Amino acid sequence: MRRQHPAALLGYTTKNFWLLLIPLVRGLAALRFDFYKWSQGAGWDILAVTAMIAIAVIRWYFTFYEFEEDGVTVRKGMIFKSETKIPCLNVSAVTSEENPVLIRLGAVKVYIDTDSASGGKTSADVSLMIYKSDRARLFNILSAAFRSPGNKGSRRDKTPDGMNFTYKASSKSLIAFSLLFSSALSGVVLLMTALSGSTDIIGDRLEREFFKAVSDVSDAVTTLAGRLITGISPAGVAVSVIIGIGFVISFAANILRHLNFTVSRRGKCIIITGGFIVKRMYCINSRKINIADMRQNLLMKLFGVTSVHVNCTGYGKRKNELPVFVPVCSIRGTKSGGVKGLGNIMEKLLTGFSGSETYINPKITYIMRFIGPPALLIFAIQAAGFVVLMMFSQWRELITFMTVLCEVPAVWLLFVKACAYCTNGINITPDSVCAKYCRGYELHTVTVPLERVAQIRITQNIFQRLNKSCDVHIFTSSEHIGSHRIKSLPIREVQELIRERF
Repeated sequence: MRRQHPAALLGYTTKNFWLLLIPLVRGLAALRFDFYKWSQGAGWDILAVTAMIAIAVIRWYFTFYEFEEDGVTVRKGMIFKSETKIPCLNVSAVTSEENPVLIRLGAVKVYIDTDSASGGKTSADVSLMIYKSDRARLFNILSAAFRSPGNKGSRRDKTPDGMNFTYKASSKSLIAFSLLFSSALSGVVLLMTALSGSTDIIGDRLEREFFKAVSDVSDAVTTLAGRLITGISPAGVAVSVIIGIGFVISFAANILRHLNFTVSRRGKCIIITGGFIVKRMYCINSRKINIADMRQNLLMKLFGVTSVHVNCTGYGKRKNELPVFVPVCSIRGTKSGGVKGLGNIMEKLLTGFSGSETYINPKITYIMRFIGPPALLIFAIQAAGFVVLMMFSQWRELITFMTVLCEVPAVWLLFVKACAYCTNGINITPDSVCAKYCRGYELHTVTVPLERVAQIRITQNIFQRLNKSCDVHIFTSSEHIGSHRIKSLPIREVQELIRERF
């Protein structure tokens, strides 16, 4: 058995270690490297740092791992020892990460996941810092295990073991994907997280400088725009500037995260690579994929393009990751030349996830279940803006601006829900359950293999009993059981379909 790469010592220290180390070094430099005076004034800090380093060394020294053809073994502990054994056939996905520092050191961070609930929603069953050569060996072992005779039995994965296919996302599709799936809110959260982290180390000067820069930019924009933004307060302009900065940050983060995005099918093993600064590589067991999810917003629906995500335990579960499989693809493409159609790509990457053309859809009498809530939201925002304006009339410009700003997503949601009424539906084929539904602003078309369906539940409220409709919940078998809710379907047709297919 082998110990982890020494770079694991960095992961075994805590955030407080760096918060203590930086002022210690700065204090030593201020005293012109007079170690005697420095040790007298910072004795407790030195002791705390020494203890943290000692604990990290002990944890690293007593952690061992081994990759064998039958599975992965990890042993930990000096006094309280533990041993974890994961058979290769039970591995759902392996994620490897390397940043510029780890590349220089020849180390790779590896996360190993299974469908068991031993890991958290954002943590893996096993995480190791290993040598780069060991990652290649692990991926080779898993690739061989996924196509072994003992891993048979799936009705829908009929891909030959010798199947080889590679899909590489074009620069245009990555830019389109980043534009469509970037969120101003997530960008602002990333920025504020970076600012709050920096204040722990270098004080709040950086944060003050940022807000000063935003104020200067908003004043400049107000001056330059002149009559175009007459009536908008500087505070409103500042809000717009911050939202714009957040969107740009989120867009850049998505581009860097998915640059050089490639999906390769090697028999029953799927290898996904991508990233520019932080490079990631995934090894996925195709039989452990729970769903294929075509995601569209309203603009994508109108232009006939989609993004495909997959749900597989361990893939895209960590912070700031998306389980993207095909960033952006035309639904109606050509098979020879031009843009490749979605069916042409998915047929070679995920056999059996083609979906269905026939669905049970909502009736016209159910339409208010879709457009009613966003319509009420539009009027609620107007009423709230009017009430706030009556209470704080001196902030008229800002309140009017914020009311209009909040109305835009509410009106957009109304159009999305109207589209959802036209597309919602469900069908069950001999191999899978196919469903179309809307969640938030996204339209989903999911395909769930029958062997990954944990249960199908039909629910009704008192109003649905009157109009003979129901909601259908599809639960999938995975580490954390997820569900897909299809609203307002005719209950008789749904019950007949379930009795016929099950």
